[in-house]
Amino acid sequence: MDKRAAAIIIRDGKILLMRRVKGGHEYFTFPGGRIEEYETAEEAVIRELKEEANITIVPAGVLLHFENIPMEIEESFFLVADFSGEPVLGGPEKEHMNEQNQYELVWKRFDEVAQMGNLYPDEARRAVVKLIRERYFGDKRNS
Repeated sequence: MDKRAAAIIIRDGKILLMRRVKGGHEYFTFPGGRIEEYETAEEAVIRELKEEANITIVPAGVLLHFENIPMEIEESFFLVADFSGEPVLGGPEKEHMNEQNQYELVWKRFDEVAQMGNLYPDEARRAVVKLIRERYFGDKRNS
């Protein structure tokens, strides 16, 4: 089973996402990537965000960790306490872009993220919405 680490980056009421268009299908993911055999999940998320978004992050801890059985991948999602730099697409994502395979870093408002049906995995989207409602709006309801 592959392992992946991703970042939850919040700034000014928005969350940083990777917009993908692959084979005409648009969807969004949290920026991050594969954990190499020699690194921890935290080391991987720091490396991946430097490579694909040209930013240096300071992870605050794991918000969500689960096994995505259908995708055969174990995923860790880190809440980011701080970051430096301005997100700009880089790394393999930029190199492999073409008409059929597109990548774009985008900021989405909390209310948009809460309603997105094409942000994967949905478990992470729900955890982020719950965190935001509790932390920023004092709302304890389930998402």
